[in-house]
Amino acid sequence: QAVRMEEVLRQLRDCGQFEQVDLRGHQIVADATPLFVKFGTGGVEASQEILEYEFAGLQHLHDGSALLRVPRPVLTGTLPDSESGFLVMEHIEFARRPPSSFLENLAAGVGQLHSVTDADGVYGFPADGCCGSAPQLNNSDRRQMGWVEFWREYRLEAQLAAIKAQHPTDAELQELGAQLSKRLPEFFGGSGLIEADIAPALLHGDLWSGNYRADTSGTPCIFDPACYYGHHEADHGINHMFGGGEAFQNNGYQSQFSLAPGYDRRAQLYELHHHLNHLQMFGSGYREGAVSLMRRLLR
Repeated sequence: QAVRMEEVLRQLRDCGQFEQVDLRGHQIVADATPLFVKFGTGGVEASQEILEYEFAGLQHLHDGSALLRVPRPVLTGTLPDSESGFLVMEHIEFARRPPSSFLENLAAGVGQLHSVTDADGVYGFPADGCCGSAPQLNNSDRRQMGWVEFWREYRLEAQLAAIKAQHPTDAELQELGAQLSKRLPEFFGGSGLIEADIAPALLHGDLWSGNYRADTSGTPCIFDPACYYGHHEADHGINHMFGGGEAFQNNGYQSQFSLAPGYDRRAQLYELHHHLNHLQMFGSGYREGAVSLMRRLLR
């Protein structure tokens, strides 16, 4: 680790952004600003290209809401004699306990993010990346398509294909997934929500309860994104899976985005994506939850 930090230090000194860069104990400080260095993502090594995706996502989030604090990304690089990358960002000191207004303020800030839409009306992101350690395709060639088509191709069917490669004999999961893929339009028609009205909103992409904290002033901070532009409700899925939906079940959010008809079923659909993602990353312990959700959605 010390050798890695020395290499990051060298690249920071050479990048031309700072007058002075020092290593103080285990902390890099650049022009009196403490920095945080992230090696890899999702607990595994990652290339510089993947970390450049996270860099871009942090920048979009940083610019997207005045109510949230997002670590400012500084630099990505590759370690010598290795394909492993690193990401340097602003270090944020977290509070030991959040203020009582934390969830309401977090929700208001996330609502502000969801009010930011892609300038070209395109679902996805200019770069493919990852969610945790699992690959995430993002329509990086910027094709114009509807939201159902995007979700089918780049979320549901992409996950099913990755899982089939890992678990080729699991015919039941694949059959349920194929049925659900055919029925996706049902979640966006006849329920009061019209697909054509779904704007490509700026999404964190992995907003579970471990990816937000309060800083020492009480300001909500979000980090470790898997950014793309899509239906704002898609950000709710992982928060229902790990957090009980706490980031969205208050006036801070719902004063900006009221829950549209059919929300409960779509929340399950968006939660399913993360069950499949966790099955891909962590194995069969997440299979039962994914299969149970698919059966419920197909009733």
